[in-house]
Amino acid sequence: MVKFNAKQLIISTVFIQLLLFSGCRTNATNYKENNLKQGKNTMVENKAINTYSIVTKNTSRILGNNAEGISLSTACMIWPATETGNKPKIVLIAPSESWQVQLIAADLIHHPSDGPLLVTSKENISEAVFSELSRLNPLGSSDGTKVIAIGMSDNAGKQLKDKGYKIHEIKGDNIYKLAEDIDAYYSSIAGKVPNSVIVASSEQLEYTLPAGNWIAHMPEPLLYVTKNNIPPETRSALKKRNASANIYLLGPSSIVDKNVETELQKYGKVTRIAGDTPYANAIAFSKFKDNATDFGWGITMPGHGLLLVSKAQAKECIAAVAFSHRGKHAPLLITDSNKAPQELLNYLKQLKPHFDKSPTEGPYTHLFIAGDNPWISQEQQGNLDNLIEIEPANGEGGSSRNKMNH
Repeated sequence: MVKFNAKQLIISTVFIQLLLFSGCRTNATNYKENNLKQGKNTMVENKAINTYSIVTKNTSRILGNNAEGISLSTACMIWPATETGNKPKIVLIAPSESWQVQLIAADLIHHPSDGPLLVTSKENISEAVFSELSRLNPLGSSDGTKVIAIGMSDNAGKQLKDKGYKIHEIKGDNIYKLAEDIDAYYSSIAGKVPNSVIVASSEQLEYTLPAGNWIAHMPEPLLYVTKNNIPPETRSALKKRNASANIYLLGPSSIVDKNVETELQKYGKVTRIAGDTPYANAIAFSKFKDNATDFGWGITMPGHGLLLVSKAQAKECIAAVAFSHRGKHAPLLITDSNKAPQELLNYLKQLKPHFDKSPTEGPYTHLFIAGDNPWISQEQQGNLDNLIEIEPANGEGGSSRNKMNH
């Protein structure tokens, strides 16, 4: 029997993970270039490489150090593209320069695309994104569309067409018009206007970001307001609901003023979902459920996937909202880089799994972590892995069988 020491196991695990990702051309990390060098001791001596910098038993990192890299890693993890069942129908492309455009584009991840959101320069599609498009090889819609370009330049559209992709372009004079146009496009494909809608700030991403996971998961769109104003394009989209919209206003009054909330009532019923901090706000959205309309995650019990992003790098992590569409269908939570805020710790304790007789009963909680270390530190990753570990309901630690046998 061949035996491995701890360092060898670490190297082997990381090497296998890198091989699994090698089919995906990505700017997400330079692990491969920096760490798979020849030489017996190279990786042992490189302290940046260890198993839990990528995965632990209850956590998985979405590797990347910029918006494009996160989008490419997300696409690789959710759409392996090894057979028809895990290939996207359509791939979305949005500009790295605008978080607002990326976020509203998420409304098209589920329907009609069943595909990832790739992020690249507004003017030029990067080589890495073209490589990923080739790997994904989208199946195409009934009319042959394989790429939807949202808020991209004419030059970027031409580059896609020159590569042979049939594309649909959604453009708007501003982010509010673009949100209205996405809503209209979705409605035309679905054959009806979604009666429920999320309204949130175009100015404060950390309070608006949790909406991205929901709109990537369900049909409701995201429309923007400012702190003190409802843009005419947003009013126009709301008017299509004939004063009977279910409007879910995301964020506290310090972010979207109460006067805006009052004004929104002209277009339907308004329900504010809010927390005083970005962390509490995301948790409030994860917990919220409107049973009358079936809107909201309503996650208050263990047994779910969760997506964790750092507040400081929120702009880089928008494409990861696709983890709410396939797999474990994860809502989004927010943390700090080095240490989880108390609001988040309290919520994860609430979601901690427990078993009665055997840990094989489940349920299990899993945390997807967006970005490389130090966006969210290894120490925090390890601490959160332990926090969401399944444990016996009696609180004794370890299984009852183990306690009897040892």
